[in-house]
Amino acid sequence: MKAKPVLFAVFAWIITLHVQSQGSSNPDISEPLKVTRISGGITFDGIPDEAAWQSVQALPMTMLSPVPGGAPTEISIIKITYDNDYFYISGLLDYNDIKDMRAIGKQRDYPDKSTDWFGFLLDTFNDRENAVQFLTNPNGLRNDATIQNDCENEPVDRNRSWNTFWDVKTVISKQGWSAEFRIPFSSLRFQTTDGKTLMGILIMRYSPGKPKAEAVTYPAVSIAYLNPHYKPSLSKVIEFEGLKPRKPVYIAPYIIGGIGQVNELNDAGTGYEMNSTPKLDAGGDIKYSITNNLTLDLTVNTDFAQVEADDQMINLSRYSLYFPEKRIFFLEKSNIFNFDFLEGNNLFYSRRIGLYAGNAVRIYGGGRITGKIGKWDVGFLDMQTTKFEENPGENFGVLRLKRDVINQNSFIGGMITSRLGMNGSYNLAYGLDGQFRVKGDDYVIVRAAQSAEDEADNKLLDLSPARLLVNWQRRSQIGLGYDFRYLYSGESYNPGIGFESRRSYHGPAATIQYGWQPGEESGLFYHRFSLSGYNYWNTVTGLHETTGTAVSWYWQTKKLAGGSITANWFSEDLTNNLILGNNQATVPPGRYSFANAVILYSSSTSRDLSSTLSLTAGRFYDGWRFSLAAAPKLKVGTDFDFGLTYSLDYVNFPERDMSFTNHIFGLKGLMTLTTRFSLNSFIWYNTAIDRIIANIRFRYNPSEGHDLWVVWDESQNTDLDRLTPTLPHTFGRTILLKYTYTFRF
Repeated sequence: MKAKPVLFAVFAWIITLHVQSQGSSNPDISEPLKVTRISGGITFDGIPDEAAWQSVQALPMTMLSPVPGGAPTEISIIKITYDNDYFYISGLLDYNDIKDMRAIGKQRDYPDKSTDWFGFLLDTFNDRENAVQFLTNPNGLRNDATIQNDCENEPVDRNRSWNTFWDVKTVISKQGWSAEFRIPFSSLRFQTTDGKTLMGILIMRYSPGKPKAEAVTYPAVSIAYLNPHYKPSLSKVIEFEGLKPRKPVYIAPYIIGGIGQVNELNDAGTGYEMNSTPKLDAGGDIKYSITNNLTLDLTVNTDFAQVEADDQMINLSRYSLYFPEKRIFFLEKSNIFNFDFLEGNNLFYSRRIGLYAGNAVRIYGGGRITGKIGKWDVGFLDMQTTKFEENPGENFGVLRLKRDVINQNSFIGGMITSRLGMNGSYNLAYGLDGQFRVKGDDYVIVRAAQSAEDEADNKLLDLSPARLLVNWQRRSQIGLGYDFRYLYSGESYNPGIGFESRRSYHGPAATIQYGWQPGEESGLFYHRFSLSGYNYWNTVTGLHETTGTAVSWYWQTKKLAGGSITANWFSEDLTNNLILGNNQATVPPGRYSFANAVILYSSSTSRDLSSTLSLTAGRFYDGWRFSLAAAPKLKVGTDFDFGLTYSLDYVNFPERDMSFTNHIFGLKGLMTLTTRFSLNSFIWYNTAIDRIIANIRFRYNPSEGHDLWVVWDESQNTDLDRLTPTLPHTFGRTILLKYTYTFRF
């Protein structure tokens, strides 16, 4: 335990080293940029050469990388304008050497950094925290997303599964490429006061093919923040006049047909029989703007046949694995329902709805209301599911309210969730929270929640069913940054629609980091050093449960390669057997201290061949562990992506003569011959379950809201003799065709 005083002494040294590293690079928002209004004359063809465009002033772009604040090396003529129906943005994007242009990918919402990008985010309510984002590449693909929480955690706070109605066209020329975006105001939610509408805009051009990948933005932003081009708080305020809100109605029916097959043990228990079940179903969604700030979504017989399958994982921890939501209905406007207790824990976890023990449960339907009422952000959700096996039919409800206070990026709010079984069971959870921007990049976050359920002794002022978080953080990547938190989870806390990776614990956790940006001549774009630690006790017994400390160095090069090296030390007290790797090994109760090292590396994604590698090696409880993961990816022309994933986990407890080795192989393929057609394949082999799992999806998407899906899911057993009677080769398969068309009124 001598490491603790040394660790905290270094923490204190770093704080005093740069205690005055304050401030924010937010642009001056006191003078909104008035957007030029046009009366017509734009031919939407991807070439902004009409007289209407000539009357609009170009926006000044500033380099974000590789030299923050520098002058762009390429010509970018970016303009914005609007008329009664649309918001337009255009770009003439030239190159000194056309060979630097990379046009890769055509799939809707293609996420890769290997292609050129041009796009923008719109903070439509000018709340400096939430936004919608629109991107394209030289091939004219459409990529849109929503942003929440000022994109503090990019993979979580930027939701790429959100889709809305908009258009973009591009043209490739000898000098580069050009683009025109056309965003209907009916697809945006905004507030108008005295005939004026204020929004925030942040425009970005990204060119990975140059010797040093270049990104330019309007307005200029600082790399003191992680992913600054995704942050609404750094956007420039723009002003529209005379916008007239419209309230369109979208009706999107679907029809689905196919067959499901599964091999089931026969009545005699002597073998397996293939049972086939045809499927023919229909349902649909309705979207209606109650007001320009408030949207109603209704769904009937909700279906998620086209949703991508979860990745295969092996659990080597004491805690539950977290799987992200991938169903579009729950992803849309999901930011309003966030009530985050960090480390994946949340008061609301939408995967509790329509899923039970890994099986899909029919959702009869439901509704959702999201938007603003006055100064309040509002989110309401209600869904009804059917009975599945021993689980009764259930009703799920969520109500979330938030309101800005004190300053921008500060709010107070509350949430209530309910899970009501048709057999009379119930679970309620409720909480209050607040986020306060104290000064510069310093934030204080406070959240408290409590749960109540049938057959429990529910008391309002009781810590047993309670959850608490107090968090103070400085959100800065350059100079000093820190994150101090205290977490508490009571013995009886059980949010029925929430997620808890660990239960019944309390204690502090801290991270302190210091980041540098080397000079212009350096090959490094950014690197940082961090120290972190946590110490948790069990809230029931009061005994120590787990302690962890880590020392890390992270770097990113100007060619977009990056990685980290981390040294970890853990102290674990187990009161029960710990089961690892799908019941392949156990660790008996006791106290364990062990250390390991983790190395991560990602090569530049701007190249046709790229890869990510991770290595974990060291002691593991009373044994040792070696884990390796590799994910090479190859791009062939503009139409094909191939990805391989491989993970190896070897765990050995030599004193107890116990060990196991697990392999997971994965193949991902993507073919996009045009922006309308895509074919995705995901094939996994997991030795822990001796099974091959395949998910193949074909999509025809000629326009937003018009989709044809063909989906094939297959599961194959690989070790047929592991059970008696002998297992069949095919565990099960599903073949489905789904067609959706959206009517707009």
